[in-house]
Amino acid sequence: MIAVIADDLTGAAELAGIGLNHGLRTEVSTSVDEHCDADLLIIATDTRSLAVNKATNIVYNLTVQLQRLKPRFLFKKIDSVLRGHIIEELQSQLAASGLKRALIVPGNPHHSKKLIGDTFHYNGQPIHLSDFANDPTFPALSSNIVELLRADESISLIKKEDKFPSTGIIIGAAENEDDLKYWISQTDNNTLLAGSANLFTTLLESLTTPQKVKTTDPETTGRRLFVFGSTFYQGKLNLNDGRHNNIPVHYVPAATICAETSGDNVHALFASHVASSIVAGNNAIIAINPDFIKDIKVDPVLLTYKMAAIVKQVIDHTDLHELLIEGGATAWAILERLNIEKLYPSKLIAPGVIHMRIAGNNQLCLTLKPGSYPWPAPVWGTNNYTCI
Repeated sequence: MIAVIADDLTGAAELAGIGLNHGLRTEVSTSVDEHCDADLLIIATDTRSLAVNKATNIVYNLTVQLQRLKPRFLFKKIDSVLRGHIIEELQSQLAASGLKRALIVPGNPHHSKKLIGDTFHYNGQPIHLSDFANDPTFPALSSNIVELLRADESISLIKKEDKFPSTGIIIGAAENEDDLKYWISQTDNNTLLAGSANLFTTLLESLTTPQKVKTTDPETTGRRLFVFGSTFYQGKLNLNDGRHNNIPVHYVPAATICAETSGDNVHALFASHVASSIVAGNNAIIAINPDFIKDIKVDPVLLTYKMAAIVKQVIDHTDLHELLIEGGATAWAILERLNIEKLYPSKLIAPGVIHMRIAGNNQLCLTLKPGSYPWPAPVWGTNNYTCI
């Protein structure tokens, strides 16, 4: 078994799609099942959205539980642009696992996220010059890798020609795929490996042979709800008469965003309106208008729970067949509200965009993606990948 702890749900789903493409029996869960017999077990958390002390406690306990399964390899999925409590969580995992060192390979060269020297680049420029500088929780205010990780001088940044330290937390620079392969080759049983989906793909390629897995999902059309929980791309929505790709867009009302609670009565009218739109045309999009939150302070955690409450009420109003969710924190809040604990990947629609079945639910399926990835063209056409 390969065991993974991911710091957000869409990151967990992304790795599940990679596992699926390598022919691995893959499970995404929010807890550790001692009877799990999957080839790849990915534990999804929401630690990126939590206070650091709570996040490290969760990661420590999960690592202890995973060690009892005697995994062949332990991997820490982190954000490709280094948001989250990365150093603190790795320190917690080292303490829980007894491993001597952790190797962070930042970025995702496949998506133009590269560490060149000590400077982290996104799309060819230092990341602090990108939209990630405006992230509400972990803004990229510097492009220096140590500052970006909010680390101290105890963290070692090394190049390929440098001696590999035997202990501590180490950063390995990666500009391209060959760099990723090099760092994988340096990893042993005493190393906790941490990185993005690009690094995990390279790891699986060193351990397994990629396989194209055929899916058996029937070609049926169902009712779908898109939930855009991230604001990263929402300012770039191509609206035409209130529609994006011919699907009606419903912006969460400003009054709901500003409300101090996530009580159901706050969202009832809006949810009913969205449900009616789905009944009429099979599809709807819930989104956050960036203009609504531009000049006000919004609690991002409370906002995700408001989105989850809206989704629950939409489902109560209509028989929904698929949820397509953008943004890990939003996805986590929705799964928590719907009491969903275990998922099985069934189709890789595009890198990072994964269609998944819900354990014990044959009607509703999920398609998840990180907030910074674009939606691929197939999701806008006829829905031919609903669950079985």
